[in-house]
Order: sequence, then structure tokens, then C-alpha cells
Amino acid sequence: MSISSPRYTAPSVERLGRASRTLAVLRHELLSRAGLGTLLVVALAYIAVTLIVVFDADFASAAGQLSVSTYEAPFQSPLWALVILIVATAAGAGSVAEDRGSRSIVLYLSRPIHLSDYLSAKAGSIGSWILIAAVGPGLVAVGILAALGVGSATVNLSAAAGFVATGVLAALFFTGLALALSSLTDRALYAGVAMFGLVLSLDIGVGVVSGITGNSTVLYASPVTDLTSVAEAAFHVAGPYPTDPVSSAVLLAVVGGLLAVAAYWQLSQVEVVGE
Repeated sequence: MSISSPRYTAPSVERLGRASRTLAVLRHELLSRAGLGTLLVVALAYIAVTLIVVFDADFASAAGQLSVSTYEAPFQSPLWALVILIVATAAGAGSVAEDRGSRSIVLYLSRPIHLSDYLSAKAGSIGSWILIAAVGPGLVAVGILAALGVGSATVNLSAAAGFVATGVLAALFFTGLALALSSLTDRALYAGVAMFGLVLSLDIGVGVVSGITGNSTVLYASPVTDLTSVAEAAFHVAGPYPTDPVSSAVLLAVVGGLLAVAAYWQLSQVEVVGE
């Protein structure tokens, strides 16, 4: 009989792949942003857009004037862009800022997770919330109209494509903006105020400058105006448009990408714990 002390061995811990770790961060971020404020604004977007589109299309159909341009009604008001801005702020202002404030970003960016994985998860969460608010209501309205037999399949499919195109571009730009501003501070409040201040000041400022100088080129500096031009073209609204829709679409996508790159560069300066 042996009187030596027993030896215990623990099984080796298997390291998860990059995709699994990225999805874990994405899942956590999505759920953590599902606060009451975010859900209320998203619900408002669904109610407002669905009611506007359904009623406008129903009346236009009764008058025999239904076309794809009828579905563009929600974009005629700046309130649509304001709602999307609120959702982007609620979902994105604290995405990186809160991690900087708690210093948990130091652990996040320590291997085995990479900076690109971290930002991809954050961008995926922000973009998902924006798409839910920007694309979802329009698709729900189109689905309701199709179920009611209002509009032909061609018209409804074209309208759905218009909602998707406009919503995707809005998600690209506002996701990049949220990442860039959130990476600059450790306070979500500061990032949120900066997002509102920048977008609203650009929209108001370029309108004033364009009105005084008569130069319409400065309108490209306003993301709200760019989105309006894209929406009008996507829904086949007769021109002239505030800006060239193709140029506005390219500008929104490129600027959103550059802002995400700026966030990557900013976070690459963070000192992390080594493996």
C-alpha cells in the first residue's frame, strides 16, 4: 500500500478559434446594448415607418398612383435620419469608450484576441442595431402591403431593395463614425455628444453655407443630405437630387471605412498585456 500523496492532473484547456472569440464579443455587445432606450427608439422607428409607408401606399393605390417612389415617404423628413442617429449613438457611443474607461480593453486586446477581431465584433454589433432600425421597418411595411395585395411584386421588390440599399449605407457610415469617436474617449457620454454635434452641425452648417454662396458642392459634407439623395434615387423619385446619388453613396461608404480605419489606428496605440 502506497503512502505517497496522490497526484492530480487537469485536462488541458482548448483555446477557441478566432471566429468563436469574435462571436462571443459580438454576442455580448449586442445584448449589452439592448437597453430600454435603444429598444424604445427602434420600436418608434418600426411604428412610424410602417404606418407612413402602409397608409401612403394604400391611399396611392386607391387613387391609381402607386409607384416605387410612394415608398420613399419616410425619407422626406429629417426625422428618419435623426432616429438612425439616436440608434447609432445608443448602440455605438459606449462600444469602445466603456472598455477604455474600465481598462478592460487592455485585456480584450491581449492575445489571443486580435484588434481586428475586437473591432469587427464591435462594428458588427453597431451595424446590426442600425440595420434593424433602418432596414427592418421598411421590409415589414412592404411585407404587410404584399400580404394585403397592395402593389405589384415588381413594385414591392424594388421598394424593398431601396430600403436595403439606403439602410446599408447608413449602417456603414454611422458604424464608422461611432467607432472612431468612441475610440477617442473613455466616456460614452462624450462620444454620444460628439456624434450628435458633428452630424447636426454639418447638416445645418452646409445648408446655411450653400444657401448663402449658392454652392451645392458643400452639401456632400452632410451625411443626412447624402442619405436623402441616395434614398430618392433608390426609390426612383424624379430629380434633381440635392447631390449626385452615386457620388453620395460612394462618399458614405468610403468615409465610413476611413473612420473605422482611424479607430483601428487609435486603438493600436493602446498598451496591452503580453501573452
